[in-house]
Amino acid sequence: MPDERPVLVHEPLPMKLGTEFITVFYRLFRGTAFYARESVVMNRLTRECLQVVNGIIKGEGNLLLRIVGDHFFFNHTRVIATADKYLLFKALEREMRKRRIGGIEFSEAADVEHLKDLIYLLSSLEENNEDNYLSVGRQLEQRKIESIEVGKLELLEDEDGDSEGQKKYSKEVYFRCVGLVREVAESIHQQKSLPIRKARHLMQNAVNAILMDDSTLLGLANIKNYEEYTFNHSVNVAIYAIALGQRIGIAKKHLSHLGMSGLFHDVGKMKISEEILNKTGKLSPGESSILRSHPVIGTELIMRTNEWGELSARMMEGAFEHHLGYDLTGYPRLTQKHKIALFGRIIAIADFYDALVRPRADHRFPYVSEKIVGRILERSGKDIDPAITKVFIHMIGIFPLGTLVLLNTNEMGIVTQAQEDPGLIGRPRVCMIYYSDGEYRKEKVVDLAEMDEMSGEFKRTIVKTLDPNEYNINVAEFFI
Repeated sequence: MPDERPVLVHEPLPMKLGTEFITVFYRLFRGTAFYARESVVMNRLTRECLQVVNGIIKGEGNLLLRIVGDHFFFNHTRVIATADKYLLFKALEREMRKRRIGGIEFSEAADVEHLKDLIYLLSSLEENNEDNYLSVGRQLEQRKIESIEVGKLELLEDEDGDSEGQKKYSKEVYFRCVGLVREVAESIHQQKSLPIRKARHLMQNAVNAILMDDSTLLGLANIKNYEEYTFNHSVNVAIYAIALGQRIGIAKKHLSHLGMSGLFHDVGKMKISEEILNKTGKLSPGESSILRSHPVIGTELIMRTNEWGELSARMMEGAFEHHLGYDLTGYPRLTQKHKIALFGRIIAIADFYDALVRPRADHRFPYVSEKIVGRILERSGKDIDPAITKVFIHMIGIFPLGTLVLLNTNEMGIVTQAQEDPGLIGRPRVCMIYYSDGEYRKEKVVDLAEMDEMSGEFKRTIVKTLDPNEYNINVAEFFI
C-alpha cells in the first residue's frame, strides 16, 4: 500500500452528519444503563440527540443508519470513523449487533418522548434474539410512532458468536502467538526453517480477533513476564500494531502483514546472547554495540529466508526501521537520508510503548500510569511519528489498560477498557478489586463516566495511579 502519513481532510457532508448522529445516539443509548427516563441527565442527552436528528431531517429529508458488514452507512454513504471516534463507533456497532438490530430510520422530525421510547426499547432488548426488530416495530406501532423504523441485522456466515466466545478466542490466539515466538527462537538457534505458514495463519486470526473486539487482546498485551519478556514483547508489538493500523485505515488484507512485521521485528535479538539481553546492570560499550546490531541482524536473517514471498519487504521494514527514530537519530546509523515506511513508523511506537512498561528484576510487574502518555508525547517528532502518536494515545487512553488506580471513593481498580467517547478519555472503565484471604480479587467493572443523578457529579474519579509491585498485584491476571 502507499506509504503516506495520515492527513486531515474536510469531511463530506454525509460523513460529517453520520458521525454527529452516531456520537449523540450512542451517548443517549449509553445513558439508559445509568439513568432513569425522566432524569436530568437523560433529558439533556435526549435534547442533544433530538437537535441533531431533526437538523438532519430538515436538511436531508430522512435519516437512515445501517450496519453493512463491518461498517456504518448513513443515508447510503459509508461513514468512516476517525481515530478519535473509532472506539465510540465500535461500541455502538457492538450494542446493535448484540440486539440483532441492523438499521434505524427516521422519516420525519421526532419529539422527545418518541426518541426516549425508541432508546429504552432498544436498550431493553435481550441479546441474540433474531426477532428483536419485529418486537420493536410492534411496540412502536402500538404507540402510534410511525416515523421511526428499525431493521434486522443481516449476519454474515462467520459473524455469529457471543462476547465470551470472542474473549476465549482472543486468549487462545494470544498464547498461541507466544508459543510461536518460542518456536521461532528455537528454530533459529537450531538453524531450522522458520514456521512461516503457521505465523501467517496466526496473524490472520489475530486480525479477526481485533476487528471483532480489540479490548481483550489489548488487555492481554499487559502480560509482560520478566522471565519471558522477549516472547511476550514480540506478540504485544504485533497486537498494538494491528490495532493501530486498523485505526488509521489500513485495509484488512494488509493488517496481517503488519502483524507479521511486528511479530518478527526483534528477530535479530534471537542471535544475541541471553547474557547481554538479560543483563540488569549497565551494558559495556561493546555489549551495547552488539545489542544495537539486532536490526541489521534481523534484516539479514529475513533476506536469507525464501519463504516470505511478497512479505519480505514489509518484514524488513519492521526489523530494520523500528529503532531508526522518526528524526533518524536512532540506530543503525545511516549514511544517507532514509524515508521510514508506514509499517516501520507504526511498529516503532508499538515497540517504544511496550518497552516503556517492561518489567525489571526489582520491578517484576509493569507500572503503567498517566506519566507514560507524557513520555510518549516527549518523544513525539523525535523517536516516533507525531501523527501516529495522536492516534495511538486515543487508542490506549490517558490511563492505559492495566493501570492500577486509586479512586476518590478510596476504592482500588485496574483500567480494563478505554472510553469510547473521546470527550471522556480520562474516565475509562475500571475493574474494581478487593482484598480477601491474602489476595486481591476481581469485583464489578464500573464506568468512571457514570454520574450521580441527584448531584450531577461523576460518581467516581481517579485520584492517582499506584505501583502494582507495592501490592504484589500482577495486573495481567485480571485480563486472563
